[in-house]
Amino acid sequence: MYITPTSTSLPIRRRSLNLPRAIICVSFYHINCLICSKSAVPLPMEPIFHRTKTPLLMKKVIACIACVLLPACYALAQTAKPASLKEQAVRLKTFFDQHEIEKAYLHFDKPYYAAGDTIYFKAYVVAGEKNALSPLSGVLYADLVTPKGKIASSIKLPIGDGLAWGDFALPDSLPAGTYRVRAYTKLMQNYGSELFFDREIPIAAIISAPITKAVKPFSKIKPVVSTPDIGFFPEGGELVTGVSSKVAFKALIPGGTGTNASGTILNNNNKAVAKFASAHLGMGVFDLIPVDGETYHAEVVYANGHKATIALPVANASGVAMAVYDSTSKISVHINPSKAFYEQLKGQPLGIFIYSGGRLTTVSDVLDGTDMRFDIQKTGLRSGITQITLLSAKGEPLCERLIFINKDDKLDLSISTNKKEYKQREKVGVDFHAEGLDFDAAPAHFSVAVIDKGKVQTDGDKEENILTYLLLTSCLKGNIEDPGYYFNNTDNKKRAELDLVMLTHGYRRFTWKALINNEVPFATIKPERSLSIAGTAKSFGGKPVDNGLVTLIPVKGGGVLSEKTNKAGAFNFGGLTFYDSTRFVLNAVNAKGKNSTQLTYLPELPAPIDNKFYASTDTSSSAIIQAYLQNSKNRHDQFLKYYGSGIQLKEVKVKAVKQANYRTQSLAGAGNADVLIKGSDLPRSGMLATLLSGRIGGVYFAGIDNPDGGVPKMQIGNGSAMLVVVDGVQRTAEPGKPVGINDIWPGDIETIEVLKYGSATVYGMGGGNGVMVITTKQGAGTAAKDIISRGVLPLTVTGFYKAREFYAPRYDYIDNRTRPDLRSTIFWLPEITTDKNGNASFDFYNADGAGQYQIIIEGINNNGTAGAAKFSYKVTE
Repeated sequence: MYITPTSTSLPIRRRSLNLPRAIICVSFYHINCLICSKSAVPLPMEPIFHRTKTPLLMKKVIACIACVLLPACYALAQTAKPASLKEQAVRLKTFFDQHEIEKAYLHFDKPYYAAGDTIYFKAYVVAGEKNALSPLSGVLYADLVTPKGKIASSIKLPIGDGLAWGDFALPDSLPAGTYRVRAYTKLMQNYGSELFFDREIPIAAIISAPITKAVKPFSKIKPVVSTPDIGFFPEGGELVTGVSSKVAFKALIPGGTGTNASGTILNNNNKAVAKFASAHLGMGVFDLIPVDGETYHAEVVYANGHKATIALPVANASGVAMAVYDSTSKISVHINPSKAFYEQLKGQPLGIFIYSGGRLTTVSDVLDGTDMRFDIQKTGLRSGITQITLLSAKGEPLCERLIFINKDDKLDLSISTNKKEYKQREKVGVDFHAEGLDFDAAPAHFSVAVIDKGKVQTDGDKEENILTYLLLTSCLKGNIEDPGYYFNNTDNKKRAELDLVMLTHGYRRFTWKALINNEVPFATIKPERSLSIAGTAKSFGGKPVDNGLVTLIPVKGGGVLSEKTNKAGAFNFGGLTFYDSTRFVLNAVNAKGKNSTQLTYLPELPAPIDNKFYASTDTSSSAIIQAYLQNSKNRHDQFLKYYGSGIQLKEVKVKAVKQANYRTQSLAGAGNADVLIKGSDLPRSGMLATLLSGRIGGVYFAGIDNPDGGVPKMQIGNGSAMLVVVDGVQRTAEPGKPVGINDIWPGDIETIEVLKYGSATVYGMGGGNGVMVITTKQGAGTAAKDIISRGVLPLTVTGFYKAREFYAPRYDYIDNRTRPDLRSTIFWLPEITTDKNGNASFDFYNADGAGQYQIIIEGINNNGTAGAAKFSYKVTE
């Protein structure tokens, strides 16, 4: 839509009276429409854009305003294929229509853990750049990744209204290291791992790892000296001859951490023209006016004493610079072309694209001076990163700038307790209120964590929350250090330091060059709304069975589903919802109704591991978690005291051990089970518990002949059921019901391992009654070509994970003072909603720790408005 400055469309207003009358302001208004015609339209009351010009230079100004959903990230690039500004806007709209995006943020109960703990988390899955809770995907994949880049545990969670929650139980024997938790949907995989949530999680060891072989003396190992690096980033993208520009820089050590640097900028005659020094986390800025014919380099001195000579980008003699100035109510944009650029393109159109929070405003003007200035009112912008790009008449990006907007458009949370001070194990009542929103129209969802700060020491500046992630770190490339620092007690100094982050980091997603050249690939992966079971059907000769009928039968009952195969013989049963390891039978006939088909099941494969994170191998020595580690060891000792550690055997010296070679999903690893039964030693049919009865010493089965039974129990003990783990996932049942194994098809089994007494401690408290680990042929990673059957194929498929409920004792009913309560996470509540007035409440009981406790609440409403708050209270003995 073209809007011309006439009395009926864009009124020309003078600025306030204290400014010279010669200055005239043209106001541009935000209109929710796409470019479509030249007709005038009614204007809203609030202007969002102003162009300041002198009357002698005043010309017809055309504003093209389009509101579309823009995923973040531009990289400046020239292209040989010209496109008008209008064509560029159309391409953007096409891109938006074809490339839906999602992001996920995970709120954890605490920032680090020890072996034997459980990692609890709540996932908020949002769509687009408005951060509204996503209605697209229904399945979230969450992985615990080891320091070596291997998946230690993987679960699938159902997403409802953009929300999901789950947990990872850490075995007691887990070695120390910097692990990672990543989370993603299949829709995110259209862009590799770029949109994945990926958080480093330090985990300390409570059991010292044995030394397996001698290590050479450290004196013979040469120390590795890290060499810092530095990058220089002119504001807008490039230096321009004769134009004063801000040049930001960032110095890093290997691993992505900032380091201080200082030095001098010299020209090609080695004459000093500027000095620089880091202001924050290795970042800083200086001013430079490039002179025609000169080149520049920096003599750098790093904090560790290293010195380097680094060339600066070469100045463009025929370019244009952009400078952005942020004030309380507006953003001022200065466009300054070089003399050559101005003389060549004087009077030619220029376009400014202003993107903020899922809304794009494009403004077109003409190059009519060497100092063009525009004001952007913040009333039309959302909190987060605003991107400003200058384009030529051909749609080529000339320069670009990111700026962070911090407004009062977030959930304002207030937390209060019913007392100021509490005793150990006393009940705590908490009320919280979210201010200023219509909760009937947009309900808000929150998660709550309460920690003992004496055991879980935190640094608020380094911590990330839902605000820092959605508004800052997930939108930028590279490592953003200390994200919480920029949101805690903000002042002018922190705003200036955050602007350095904007100057030294780039947006994610796509490049202008690819967009202009129509080289952006289509999103081939559609949103996954539910679970599915897929495979192929072929004839005995290996030819795909076209138009064959495949039937999916749940063994424990339920609807029978049928699907036709396509020309490639492929079938896919979608729309499935099932939990844990569930048994199915596939049956197939060809188009003639004959059961002469060969079925192949295609199991889900995890997304490739992106090892851009360089994990540490020794977090147990980190100073900040020493208190936490000691408390975790105390809890482990208490567990052994009250639940026992098994039978202590006499020491046996082993000269040589043959390495076990079989597939297993046991946390103890191959060769460490007390009993091993291979699937090849079992009949292919029958009740599994019946087949195992009498084959495992010290273990019997309850409900042995019941299809839903077969509950394994230890003959010595309290009679409680053993922990059953199938393909690495702990099986759960409805409250009050034990977990049986008779629903597992014997022919699917690769191995069965039984861990008793001390061997079972690898599974923590859950293994106190022994552990039965069942690894199926599919779960063990059998190749697709090996998971076949002729006409009929029994399957055991891992479904959604059932999140365990956080255990929090209620001392109104139980007061067992003989057993210490050493919890570090006092309370975890993954889902709580506010009423129509924005109010909610909950309660819990303190543990035995005295000192400061902290309540952390994070959440978001359906429209994408997020909030986070903390509240501390005191506990005395």
